[in-house]
Amino acid sequence: MALFLVNSLMTISIIGFYLGYFFRKTDQKRHRLFNTIGILANLSAAVYLLSIKYLLGGIAEHQIYPIAPEIIIHIHRFFAAIALILMLCMGYLGWKRKRNLHVKLHYIFLPLYTIVYISGLFLFQSKPL
Repeated sequence: MALFLVNSLMTISIIGFYLGYFFRKTDQKRHRLFNTIGILANLSAAVYLLSIKYLLGGIAEHQIYPIAPEIIIHIHRFFAAIALILMLCMGYLGWKRKRNLHVKLHYIFLPLYTIVYISGLFLFQSKPL
């Protein structure tokens, strides 16, 4: 159930980011709304994952099992952390209307976040091998 919740929140997040990207030139109100939904869904998933990993007994206690070598999981988490920092920077820059840097960062953020999202779907499962 925990993996389903995380994957659902991440799916809402990526859909929000791409819908926000779609409306970036035509409707700033929708652009902000969808990206805010994406950020909130991503932060919710991240806080939930960190809570179960470090406060609630570990991810295995909640039936989330990595199915790749540990180094691959660490690489995934490293790039997920970078994507999280970029997301927060983009959100802040968009909120402060610092358009130039906000626009430049999305060229890095969207592909990176998409790779992290897709890899997360394949690297974890809800039943042990």
